[in-house]
Amino acid sequence: MLYGRLRPYLNKHDIASFSGVCSTDILVFEASVLVANVLVDKFFNLPFFIEYVVANSKGINLPRVSEETVLNTTFPLPPLLEQQRIVERIEELFAKLDEAKERLQEVANSFAVRKAAILHKAFTGELTQQWRRENGVSDESWEEKKGEDFFEYVTSGSRGWAKYYSDKGSIFVRMGNLNHGTIELDFSDIQYVELPDQVEGQRSKLQKNDILISITADVGMIGLVREDMDAYINQHVALARPKNDLYAEFLAWYFVSDVGLQQMQNKQRGATKIGLGLQDIRSIILKIPTLSEQHEIVRLIDDLLARERAAQQAAEQALASIDLMKKSILARAFRGELGTNKASEASALELLRQVLAEN
Repeated sequence: MLYGRLRPYLNKHDIASFSGVCSTDILVFEASVLVANVLVDKFFNLPFFIEYVVANSKGINLPRVSEETVLNTTFPLPPLLEQQRIVERIEELFAKLDEAKERLQEVANSFAVRKAAILHKAFTGELTQQWRRENGVSDESWEEKKGEDFFEYVTSGSRGWAKYYSDKGSIFVRMGNLNHGTIELDFSDIQYVELPDQVEGQRSKLQKNDILISITADVGMIGLVREDMDAYINQHVALARPKNDLYAEFLAWYFVSDVGLQQMQNKQRGATKIGLGLQDIRSIILKIPTLSEQHEIVRLIDDLLARERAAQQAAEQALASIDLMKKSILARAFRGELGTNKASEASALELLRQVLAEN
């Protein structure tokens, strides 16, 4: 049995399947006729054991635990036959938990895929197909328009604003405040600016329903301005202001979807083109349904994504609980609570007496 004494909080241990030598930072424990190595290996995973060796290690930067400390640990010793049953029961329960963990991880990891599928259906008309039938709206009602037809104003931020940086004042929206896969602005890191009364950047002051688009480097990150605010954008962000007869949230989600994002990425491609121009945004083509259908699409997106987020969060919470369940199983195993004991078997103490008598 091998046990890493350096940084015991890492809990490194294994059953050697080969012969050889090892460094002094690895403790080697020989097998005993009283206990199976595989059971000791399970014992080393007990939270109380890990806490014990960590608390009794020496050193600050490179803490180590001594062989004596490990050997002084209290080890519950069941009969040999029960040891095997304990190990088999632990491995059986762990296998079931690992299978559940794999499935839960798939649910948690597939959120982005399911989200992309919802948005694709939303902007190809599939999501509201039933709604159109129920409301007598023709499938031909979607009109193809260019950005210049549905945006009344497109601009980007001014350069050289670093000299106006401040600890207070107006919010200065940068690319770090935008994200892929969402239309919400991220203000976890805010930069402020204090502007003189007369400055050219006033044209990029934000208004409610403005759509913000990253136009350099990581092109196509989107943010929707949901309320009027004292804020401006830098030169790496474009401001696209929808016309009044269009639903801004619908347009914002369109640019997040693969349908809209692909157009922006295609316009960025080229040997010398390193970003997205304002004219590129004005030339983006979008099929626009009636205003009432735009609202229905956004309602469905919000509802479906809320359900998907709930499923993802539930999966992540269940994943976290699996590790706790494994610790609980180990603790119960070494308390004899897994139903593996048999009263008819000789105790480990009797076996120990027999071994001592023979020697």
